[in-house]
Amino acid sequence: MTKIIKLHVIPPSNVEKRIIFSTEDKDALVKGVELESHVCGCCGFVLAENVMIYNYRDIILQCPNCKSYNEAPKNENSLHSLNI
Repeated sequence: MTKIIKLHVIPPSNVEKRIIFSTEDKDALVKGVELESHVCGCCGFVLAENVMIYNYRDIILQCPNCKSYNEAPKNENSLHSLNI
């Protein structure tokens, strides 16, 4: 069973000089084969499907649904799981 993890939304002023993953497609920005999926902290859209996102360092995921900026956790201990 895939663990669903809510990402932390950050203000646009905090994204300068950082890598931003974004798309206009209504699909996950990153896909893999792990057992964790990460959702937008604002609207719940799946941004990273079946990946361990803390392996991606210092990136921002821009939600294609609501356009909010979501920060990937720095390590596994900073994850916030949802009981869905």
